[in-house]
Amino acid sequence: MIPSVMDDKRSKMKSISGMSPRVRKMLLGLGITAALAGIGAVVVGTTSALYSATQTSATNTFNSGTVTVGLGSTSTTCAITNMVPGDSSTGYGAGSQALTQCNYKVKYTGSATAWLAVDVAVNAGSTPLYTATADGLQMLVKTAGGVTLVNNTTYKNPAGTDTTLSSGSVASNLLISGSPAVTDDVFQFNIDYLLPLLASNATQGGSASITLTFRAVQSGNQPILACVAGRQCNTITWS
Repeated sequence: MIPSVMDDKRSKMKSISGMSPRVRKMLLGLGITAALAGIGAVVVGTTSALYSATQTSATNTFNSGTVTVGLGSTSTTCAITNMVPGDSSTGYGAGSQALTQCNYKVKYTGSATAWLAVDVAVNAGSTPLYTATADGLQMLVKTAGGVTLVNNTTYKNPAGTDTTLSSGSVASNLLISGSPAVTDDVFQFNIDYLLPLLASNATQGGSASITLTFRAVQSGNQPILACVAGRQCNTITWS
């Protein structure tokens, strides 16, 4: 018959109780030592170090570019007085060519490359000298050595069609160059004019003004697409 577990435990207890006090004390001491050794192993395992290392990169910085212009920050006034039919400026190519050419110079000072354009606004006084017709004041607006932006009384729309520049209106976003400007590029706008011989008597005492507004906008991420220098360019976002 197989003895039960309880019988086995009782037999072991009897065998231990039958031992001498000295032997029982030795066995008890060995048990405590073994238990402490186990605890020590656990403590050592929880405090052991792992090999590791760190490295910090150099500081990374981000800076935005600039789109700025100079030289044109103060207005330039060209005042022509006492004109009579047949008078014109030195660069017009007809008429007397004796009067002063009007100039406006702009320098691109930004750090980012940029598309450049100009808005041209013409206004006539209470007695109009500019009538947007062949018998009123004629004006040529060009970039020095570059493109024609206003030809007498018209400008070119994006399709290249001549469009009348009426008094009180603006020819906007006239592209100056098909290549983006870089820092320190300088552009000069020349304004020549003619009061034709066929000017009507109603223009006596008349007046007119022309205003140029220079535009610069980043060229990065802005394709020029079908735009042509000297025409309106509306595929670029100018502001």
